[in-house]
Amino acid sequence: MISSVGKRLLTLLLAMSFMAASAAERPKVGLVLSGGGARGAAHISVLKVIEEQGIPIDYIAGTSMGAIIGGLYASGMSPEDIEKHLADIDWGDMLTDSPRRKDLSFRRKREDEEFLVRYAAGFSDGEVKLPQGLLQGQKLLLFLRKLTLPVADIEDFDKLPIPFRAVATDISTGKAVVLDHGDLALAMRASASIPSVFSPVELDGRLLVDGGVSNNLPVEVVRDLGADRLIVVDVSTPLADQEQLRSVLSITDQLTTIMTRRNTERSLKLLDKDDVLVVPDLSEVGTTDFANSMKALAPGMRAVRQQQARLARIARETGRVHEKQTTPSSPARKKLLPVISFMDLDNDSGLSDKTIQRYFRKVKLGQPLDVQAVEAAISELYGLDLFKEVSYRLVQKEGRTGIRIQVREKPWGPNYLQAGLQFRGDWNDGNGFNLGASYTRTAVNSLGGEFRAILEMGDRPRLFSEFYQPLNTGRDFFINPSLEYMRNTIGLYEKGEKLGSFDLSQVLLSLDLGMNLSSWGELRLGWRGGWADVEVRSGFPGVVEGTFDQGELFLHLGVDTLNNLYFPTQGHWLQAELSAHDGAWGDDNSFQQLYLDAGLAVTHNRDTLLLRGQTGLTLDSDAPLYGLFRLGGFLNMSGFYVNELSGQHMGHGLLGYLRRLDDGGFLPVYAGATLEAGNTWQFAEDIGDNWLLGGSLFLGLDTLLGPLYVGYAMGEEDHGTLFLYFGAPFK
Repeated sequence: MISSVGKRLLTLLLAMSFMAASAAERPKVGLVLSGGGARGAAHISVLKVIEEQGIPIDYIAGTSMGAIIGGLYASGMSPEDIEKHLADIDWGDMLTDSPRRKDLSFRRKREDEEFLVRYAAGFSDGEVKLPQGLLQGQKLLLFLRKLTLPVADIEDFDKLPIPFRAVATDISTGKAVVLDHGDLALAMRASASIPSVFSPVELDGRLLVDGGVSNNLPVEVVRDLGADRLIVVDVSTPLADQEQLRSVLSITDQLTTIMTRRNTERSLKLLDKDDVLVVPDLSEVGTTDFANSMKALAPGMRAVRQQQARLARIARETGRVHEKQTTPSSPARKKLLPVISFMDLDNDSGLSDKTIQRYFRKVKLGQPLDVQAVEAAISELYGLDLFKEVSYRLVQKEGRTGIRIQVREKPWGPNYLQAGLQFRGDWNDGNGFNLGASYTRTAVNSLGGEFRAILEMGDRPRLFSEFYQPLNTGRDFFINPSLEYMRNTIGLYEKGEKLGSFDLSQVLLSLDLGMNLSSWGELRLGWRGGWADVEVRSGFPGVVEGTFDQGELFLHLGVDTLNNLYFPTQGHWLQAELSAHDGAWGDDNSFQQLYLDAGLAVTHNRDTLLLRGQTGLTLDSDAPLYGLFRLGGFLNMSGFYVNELSGQHMGHGLLGYLRRLDDGGFLPVYAGATLEAGNTWQFAEDIGDNWLLGGSLFLGLDTLLGPLYVGYAMGEEDHGTLFLYFGAPFK
């Protein structure tokens, strides 16, 4: 006879066998998440209800935003954490390649003072070369890399906490590519590479773009993995009706939508009666409306609640009715960051390995990975604006964990062309415009030497060329010789009445020795010399005509932490220069000058307060005509004519206000106002007397081509005018 203990043991073994058999026989559940841009945030609501219902997910496949959210969930991240990370993104910053402006090298910040457009075309072998996309996806890849670090050592996507597939498109064949191994972050990035917006991802010898082009709803991918029951979420954009197709942009968008809808509808036909389809009403969320992507959560929740009974049936079939499902890889995501034993460099750029390695000197070996230090180094390096991509990966070598820095040069460089336009429309003072172009040759040598030439034509013609040469791998010191020709027509005024004008032409050679003060500033010591020619253009202003030799020694300090030169909302700046003109340095005159320009921006919510003060002093004698300080024009004594006020000494203060009007779009719109006071004086004893008041009211638009301002400026002595200004206002 079997003892009571034996009976209990037999009963337990039979129960375990039954449970194991039941687990083996239960239906496998697959999750399919479509692409849809910002609308994809609705996927998060579906994940929350799946966990609430206790439904085990056995497989996930996603396209574009569906691949990103699906990949993060498959890696073990909870729906709540995914929501938090997406909600915290500054999409305006994420969907740009450039680091935050304050992290750019000081040299790159100075380029904002030019009127050139922000995008450069490559040029070589007589051909103009363009990037493969408006964006290279630098920040998006780093963001995904950081979130997937806990599973960075898993290259087989079947070994993730939930087996996962990302769907991309081979742009050379148009066929869908199912990504099942490799770098999870890069796979998600490839699946979301919207053609012409993001550059394609080169992976395993193929050039990959957004999976929505070929398979926006990868039903068959999950079915092929072995799923018996599917939960399918379709957040793709429906076709617009005829009444909505009234512009070139809407027609173009419709063509893209047609392509996506066709393959989506093909996938929908593969569903059967046991599958669950969730289609949220996302009419209030546009595909590119990432700033408002969290508005998709509520429609997503409403749609999935409507399918709750069908989801409950799947929960019963899988035997998980009373057990809340939790994200399956929580332990994996909580594991400590690995100790970094070595650092590799995969560098295909013109800069030397030693130059690049200097940027990562704060990344310590023998310690846990310091993600913040790595990202700070990458941001600083990428701020040189020489690379298509700078990224990193965790790698294994002989049982040790290391970090590999990947540096990819711009394939359309190193020769670049840029165009530019500057325009000033003034109701009282007429119009002025300049057209221009520049040529830049980067990475002339392994230390990162650069040559640059700028040509401007219009009412202020200018020709400028320079060579910038770092002197060590850390780029701490540099030399920067330059040659410049410029001509400016300057009016002479008395109490707002124009008496005449003259042309001031100058040719200046500058030999500068500099020291970079991190990314926030630089110090320069140099000699500047050449000649100035004065020629009366109209009227009889009593100007002494002729050609004069110029020569000076100068010491210049520049500081700039502004987040935006044109519409700053945080940061500060300082320009300080002490110059000595003398015959010993080649000048026909002898005088010394000090110039200071400083300001800051402070923001609360949408409102920004701007403070600026500038002063110029001729220290011990009279400066000639070419050395006078000048005021007048928008933000430089608004309301007064350009260069209307001139003298041996100058003072100007500005109190400004900006309010952002849009809700975080890609083209920021501002309303602004300034109150200004200033003047110029001929004698030191008069400094501070007779301050003049001016100001402005304006609307500003930070366009892709440059800043645009339109408004009304006013000043004392019956000054007042409507204006339209396009170009850098602080130059």
